[in-house]
Amino acid sequence: MTVQEARSKILDSSDSEFLTSCSDISDDDELQMPVTPTNNGVPGAGTPGLPSTPAHTWDWCLYDDMDDFCPSWLPAYKRHRSVLVDTSDYSPVNFFSSCFFQTLFQLMETETNTYALQNFDNTNDLPPSSRYRQWTDTNETELKAYVALIIAMGLCSKPTVASYWSNYWLTKTQFADVMPRNRFELLSTFLHFNNNEKQSERGSPGYNPLFKIQPILDIVDPLYESVYTPGKCLSIDESIVKFKGQVFFRQYLPSKPKRWGLKEFVLCESKTGYHLKHLIYTGRTTFQRDEGVPFTTQVVSSLLQGYQNLGHTVFLDNFYSSPDLFLLLKEKFGVGACGTVRTNRKNMPQVLQPSVLKLKKGDDPVFARCNDVVACAWHDTKRVHLLSTVHTNLTIDKQIRCRSETSGYRTVKKSVMAEIYNQNMSGVDIMDQKLGSYMFPHKCSKWYFTIFHRIIEIALVNGYIVYTTALDESDSKILSPVKFRSKVIDGLLEGYEAPRVRVG
Repeated sequence: MTVQEARSKILDSSDSEFLTSCSDISDDDELQMPVTPTNNGVPGAGTPGLPSTPAHTWDWCLYDDMDDFCPSWLPAYKRHRSVLVDTSDYSPVNFFSSCFFQTLFQLMETETNTYALQNFDNTNDLPPSSRYRQWTDTNETELKAYVALIIAMGLCSKPTVASYWSNYWLTKTQFADVMPRNRFELLSTFLHFNNNEKQSERGSPGYNPLFKIQPILDIVDPLYESVYTPGKCLSIDESIVKFKGQVFFRQYLPSKPKRWGLKEFVLCESKTGYHLKHLIYTGRTTFQRDEGVPFTTQVVSSLLQGYQNLGHTVFLDNFYSSPDLFLLLKEKFGVGACGTVRTNRKNMPQVLQPSVLKLKKGDDPVFARCNDVVACAWHDTKRVHLLSTVHTNLTIDKQIRCRSETSGYRTVKKSVMAEIYNQNMSGVDIMDQKLGSYMFPHKCSKWYFTIFHRIIEIALVNGYIVYTTALDESDSKILSPVKFRSKVIDGLLEGYEAPRVRVG
């Protein structure tokens, strides 16, 4: 069936046989996952009172140029992108500390010393040459120097950790002037963030897979939103924390640059990639699920808590998007939504299905509308379907490279929602790119160390975004990301005295 035939039939109300064929898709086509993540994997910490998807009749109709529908429900954006703290006297290390609070170093000091003591209590007859015999309790100042060296390793990548203390004349660095290599390795051995004696056994009611890193997450998660107000456009996507070691909730995502690791669902600002919230996926059996709420709906609703009725628009890919979710965000959250969608999602318009509507490269986009949700089918390099609660059927002329044309370009009609989606969906990708530029370059044998290094990187990236935003309206010269990190390292080392090393 051609586009013109589909338009004429759907607009002809007397054609009851065709309208009947456009009924809802079976529930079996909806992406269903048997679990629902809660806040950082803590059982019972899901979205409180999340309403079930409202029951609506989905009578889709083609949305053509004669339809003057214009969505006007979204409230005006009531905030503006801004910094929420007074940064007049801030140096780069203060911007870093706004997302990596002083309390973290106090926690690290307490738990690291406790863990070291527990190991010595359980280790009998240490060999005389054991480096454990050199252990002395650490403190906040030393741990700041330790974090400074971790950041510096990202600016000066070497093949092994020991290489940073090498005396080879061509690659010699000053790491030994800050801390002996043995001391750095001892701190890495005993670095800890929670008391193992308080951990519940796996399978017990109070078990938390993220126990070893949970106190860190409890501190940093509220900080990201407390120092920065994002712009109107937000994006939600998955991100992978690279890890190839053994942990039962390790994931494989072939579409990501880092295919093996720990999966996070992340909410970011679309423009800058500022990290606002995240949920760490820890497996099916460790998450509770609200009755009647699909997995993807629970994830999106959890991440958007606190952004209701403020005029935000969230951009999603086809893993999350569905008509029911978009309608829920409109009616219960007051949040606009736009994203790509899979054709087998529940309640998708049958009239736009590939089996009904045949499209070829160069055809105009086709739109359908129901319950203030607009669906679009368009064939670009391949067929794509989109949903939106904040856009109409407007299109723009787009110049596309084409070798067969004399001018080298051809003009196609592209839907506005597709253009705006492309501009705003990449928030999490921007964040991942920034996190990977100067990150800690070495493998970690413990999964929670990878999250710890990730938290340090988030603090640096978010801190730099806050720094550039705060200086946007002033005449001050903005430092490059590398120089910013160098200043953070200097700030962390301020007041630190390197220990004296006995020679001979």
